[in-house]
This record gives sequence, structure tokens and C-alpha cells, in this order.
Amino acid sequence: MFLILKNAVTKISDQTKAYFVDKLQAYDYLINEKEEKLNEINKQIKEKELGIEEDNKDSENKNYEFDYNIIDLFNATKYQDSSLFELNKLIEKEFNFDYVKIIKTFVNNVKDYNKYNFCVELRNKIDSDMLYDISILNDEERKDYLKNKLTEDEYKIYEIFIETMDNNSPEAFVEYLDQLVNLNNPNIIVLVGNENENYDYISDYVNTKVSKDIYKGIKIIYKDKIYDFSLNERNI
Repeated sequence: MFLILKNAVTKISDQTKAYFVDKLQAYDYLINEKEEKLNEINKQIKEKELGIEEDNKDSENKNYEFDYNIIDLFNATKYQDSSLFELNKLIEKEFNFDYVKIIKTFVNNVKDYNKYNFCVELRNKIDSDMLYDISILNDEERKDYLKNKLTEDEYKIYEIFIETMDNNSPEAFVEYLDQLVNLNNPNIIVLVGNENENYDYISDYVNTKVSKDIYKGIKIIYKDKIYDFSLNERNI
């Protein structure tokens, strides 16, 4: 019994020692793992500190370069101002028209403005109601209808229309009258690039309008044609 108990105690003692050794090794492993994590965290902190320092250096360098960019910008602007000044002098020298004289020339060519009024009155007579009435009539009935509704001179315009035009429909007659109005329009539209520039005082037929497309000079719209005495950004 003594030997049995002694062996049992010895075995238990050995097992107990082995258990505590295993536990101690586990604790050692945990301690080592924690140390590694702490080292890794310290390393990350140092890397971030170095990154901040590098960012600060980069910012300082960028500010330094930006200062040079500002200097370059001022130099380029000064050069551009000089070039624009020379260009403006050249424009003033070479592109110099007497716009008042040009507009007065157009005004002097305005003749027979009574024809314009006549065409406008005739066109206004052919309103939507009359257009409907003549649309439902045949050619002979349409002639009789217009003879009663129009003056002698106005009806002559209709006779010229049916003799010269292939399409004698009422709609075509309206388009024909619109063209007569435009061709006899005495109004002169003067397009300018400056709001302070106005030529309406030259004649009652002159109408000055501002155009953003004009850099210098004028454009004249007269009887559906454009007469260009201007410079713009595309051709300057």
C-alpha cells in the first residue's frame, strides 16, 4: 500500500508540475504576443509621425512653387497686356470707319417707303378669316372675292402674283406678300458691340441694337441683307 500510495503521489506531483509548466508557457506566449502588438503599434505611430513631417515638407515646397507660379502669372499678364495694347493700336489705326457716314448712306437710299406701307396694309388684310374664305373657293370665285375685298392697286398685286408664280394657292400668296414687305422695308437695323453706342438720332428708320458678337464696329441689316463693318473674336 505504501508503494502504491508513493507511486500515486509521485505521478500526481509530476502531472501537477507538467500542468503548471504548460500554463507558464501559455502565459509567456501571451506576453510575447502582447509585446509584438505593442511594438507594431509603436512602429505605426512612428510611421504616421514621419508621414506628417513629409506632408509638411511637401506643403512647404508646394507653397514655394506656388509663389513662383504667381510671379510667372504676373509676368505673363504683363506681357499679354502689352500685346493687347499693341493689337488695340493696330485695330484703331487700320480698322477705322466713319460709321455715321456709312449709316447716312443707307438712309439716303431709303426710297419709296410708301410702298412699304402699302405692302404692310395689303398683308394685314389677308388675315386668318379671309385666308379661310379664299381657301374654299375655286380660282374664278377667288378672283371675284378679292376684287370686292381689295382696292384696285392691291388687286393688281394679286394679278402679278398669279401670272408670275407657279403655285397660286392662298398660302403661297401670303408668303409672297411677306416677301414684298421685307423687300420694301425701309428700316435699318444697326448692330453695335457697345451699349453706349447709338445711331437712332440719324433717322427715324434707324434702330440700334447691341450684339455681344461684335468686338468693334457695326453690322447693318437692311432689306434682309447683312452688311458687315465689324470685328469679332473669331476674326480679330
